[in-house]
Amino acid sequence: MTQAVHDEPRQQAHMGLPLPHGKLAMWLFLVTEIMFFTALIGVYVILRNGTPSHSPFHWPEPHQVHLVEWIGALNTFVLICSSLTVVLAHHAVVVRRYQQATLYVGATLLLGALFLGIKAYEYNAKFQHHILPGYIGEVLPGANEPPGNLTDKQKEDWRFNDAVERAKNYHAIGMQYFVRVHGELEGVVKGVEAGNLDAQPPAVKDCYALYQEMDGGKNADGTYRRPLPPEEVGARVNEILERREGEVQLTPSIPFGNLWASCYFAMTGFHALHVFVGLVIFTIILIMGLRNKIGPQHANMMELVGLYWHFVDIVWIFLFPLLYLV
Repeated sequence: MTQAVHDEPRQQAHMGLPLPHGKLAMWLFLVTEIMFFTALIGVYVILRNGTPSHSPFHWPEPHQVHLVEWIGALNTFVLICSSLTVVLAHHAVVVRRYQQATLYVGATLLLGALFLGIKAYEYNAKFQHHILPGYIGEVLPGANEPPGNLTDKQKEDWRFNDAVERAKNYHAIGMQYFVRVHGELEGVVKGVEAGNLDAQPPAVKDCYALYQEMDGGKNADGTYRRPLPPEEVGARVNEILERREGEVQLTPSIPFGNLWASCYFAMTGFHALHVFVGLVIFTIILIMGLRNKIGPQHANMMELVGLYWHFVDIVWIFLFPLLYLV
């Protein structure tokens, strides 16, 4: 009886959740992060699957927005290797091999930095090719074709009315794109005149021809030439970029391109921010290891950091196929 009385307070003292408070806090934090990235990915999936099915234009493909699949696959491999090294670092701390743990933490730090370096290279390619939210032209000719049961006259009227409606809906965006491309062409053809045109590279000649046609004017025979509408400017720019790839940088026209760029930079940007936070933590742990400050009391800390890093890895495993492969 006395033993039961003395045991009761001891049992009450051990009541609670069967895990440390730090691990509980980390899991609660990761749940909020999961909800955050689920919202981003969900919006991306809805926008992508919400494109009109009757239109010949669909969600941008990776090559249109200068995404290279093997670079994304390499980054995936790098991040998976970093998850392995952080597990080995935690195991080394548990078995009290602290120098080995420091080496694994350093390897994780280098792999994470390599991931960000590759991502910075990809971002630089987007900036160079003007694949940025709000910059890309989205209007191209031939978006809709008239039904096949109409007469030629009815089809002509249908195309005219459709062009008028599209001009109303996309006038502001189209004119912004027109002005942007006009300024880019002006920089390319600066100093180029009819007298020295033959000595210019082919890409400059193409840009000069488009620059002259955009503002309209008179043809050689004296007839009036109408200014090019934004959709035709976009089509011509895309032709120049395809023929003269790497020779000139102009803003392309990609249907749904601005939506894609917004989703891409939002998802990969927030993911890169989480990677950077992880690198800061690994840097602190590496400094502790180099100063021989890591001990058995840090095993739980390494486990929590590993949980966070695995979450970062899993998020990228979802982003990679959605952006690069599907």
